[in-house]
Amino acid sequence: MRSFLLFFFFFLNGAFAASGKIWSRTEMVEMAGYGEQKLSSVIITGSLLCDSSNPRLHSIAIPGATVAIKCNNGSKRRSKWIKAVTDEFGEFEIDLPSQLHAIPNLENTCLIKPVHVPKLYRCYHTSTNIHKRIKLVSSTNGFRVYSSGKIRLQQGRSSRS
Repeated sequence: MRSFLLFFFFFLNGAFAASGKIWSRTEMVEMAGYGEQKLSSVIITGSLLCDSSNPRLHSIAIPGATVAIKCNNGSKRRSKWIKAVTDEFGEFEIDLPSQLHAIPNLENTCLIKPVHVPKLYRCYHTSTNIHKRIKLVSSTNGFRVYSSGKIRLQQGRSSRS
């Protein structure tokens, strides 16, 4: 058996050498089916707004706030919260890690919630356990986009000091 493996190795080596082609690491990895490029992408978007207690005033965007998403992957291990910070328009974007891409029905297994709002905005949850679901917005060529839509917080005093 060992002589067969040596023969096979030298045969393959000779075949590659005869072609004059030296294979790079990247080419070998891709030929083996282990490409380093992402096969899919899942992006979660949304925005965080502060609703004024005055009905004549518009909602304002909350920049610098932290939002987090957690997806139940069906295993007994606890899934981690994946965090993002809102931009100057109160919008956020989370690139979901690839190990979560294959979870069936992400709409029912992932929840988003604000975890920190800058004190300057004095906006709070009316409940400490508010979670928002996501909705599929677009899916094409292995690229899926989900949105939580607008997450609205109420302006006012915090129940926590």
